[in-house]
Amino acid sequence: MTVSNPITDAVGALRLVGMHFTAPTAYPADALQDAAAECIERLTAVPQASIDLGALYAQLFAITPSGWLPHVTLTTDKTRPYGAVVTDEAGNVAARDTGKTIEGLVALIRARLPAGRGEAP
Repeated sequence: MTVSNPITDAVGALRLVGMHFTAPTAYPADALQDAAAECIERLTAVPQASIDLGALYAQLFAITPSGWLPHVTLTTDKTRPYGAVVTDEAGNVAARDTGKTIEGLVALIRARLPAGRGEAP
């Protein structure tokens, strides 16, 4: 069972759109508009930090070798608010750093990965 969150609810509302066009009398437009308005409200309430950490994780995951894991966090340093650690298959730290931007931190981590291991296969 999928736990309700703003993203899964938005996906559900988008699915209702297709159902409404297939059977407009079964899924009235006002119900669809209410569901969409609620989803927009919930999505806009998601903290920017959550979105940033998700983006950082996704970008690091794209450059990490198979079996390695990126770990991301926010720091208390206002000039370098993002932190990341990449661990290898055994859980050893392979790379770590903090960065001013997500893109900058990803570039720093990529440079710290062992030669030939900076891109996922």
